[in-house]
Amino acid sequence: MSELNVNPLAKSILRHLPEPGNKQTSIPGLTLYHIQELSSTRIPVVYRPCIYVVAQGSKSAYLGEEHFIYDELNFLVLSVPLPLQCMITQASKDKPYLALSINIDLAQLHDLIIEMALPITGKTNDGQRGIFVSDMQNSLLDCTLRLLKSMDQKNDAKILSPMIRKEILYHVLCSEQGAQLCAFAHRERHNARIATVINHIQQHYAAPLEVNTLATLANMSTSSFHHYFKAVTNVAPLQYIKTMRLHEARKKMLLDKLTSSDACYEVGYSSPSQFSREYKRLFGTSPSKDIEQGNLAS
Repeated sequence: MSELNVNPLAKSILRHLPEPGNKQTSIPGLTLYHIQELSSTRIPVVYRPCIYVVAQGSKSAYLGEEHFIYDELNFLVLSVPLPLQCMITQASKDKPYLALSINIDLAQLHDLIIEMALPITGKTNDGQRGIFVSDMQNSLLDCTLRLLKSMDQKNDAKILSPMIRKEILYHVLCSEQGAQLCAFAHRERHNARIATVINHIQQHYAAPLEVNTLATLANMSTSSFHHYFKAVTNVAPLQYIKTMRLHEARKKMLLDKLTSSDACYEVGYSSPSQFSREYKRLFGTSPSKDIEQGNLAS
């Protein structure tokens, strides 16, 4: 690949990840992606709250019927973990898809909003999706480049990267849709209450989870909870819980090398046959065949 055609951010990712795959870096919460093939189908994935920046190529994410495109001109933000279906739409061996994701520290987000004295205004409405795409600004691009550069020196990664991550979060909050991210951190808004419940589900997905109990946690009536939960995630609470369990089971099988039956029970299923049916419905293949292939989506 000719370096003349590689932009600085893509070049930096290639330096740290020259071969296809994904890589958890030495900086907590920073993951790099290098993909050389287009997606043939939509792949179910779940991203944690993160800022996702594409350096080269293009990717599409689908949340129900909604379509989000992120490429070198746009970055994607997830305020809450969401079950998406994704496709790499621009990639090749000569010009691979290169990207990075930066996990959002929700405590840091809340502290930064207070520090910035950001008001909760009418710019965004409760019940908006926990996902948005915004135009890539030079200020954010510059911060992202400096974050990658900080990995070159151990002390830089340790001392500078937390400050740069905070600066990146600052620029996202200042972006055209920053108010939407702000709403998910404001404790008095419905969005933030749904985010609290989603965090609870993430931590206790294997336990019995009743909708009435989750509604109480959100300090909402059951009907209001259903309404706002679906507005944020595009799925009903029980469907969301099932999807999270299946994704966690997939990780346990492909990363922790658990058998399908062990993974089934560890994520809260009591019936292996039901687990297998629902797994195939979501991922398009049986647990056993997925283990044989052994590849996690990026």
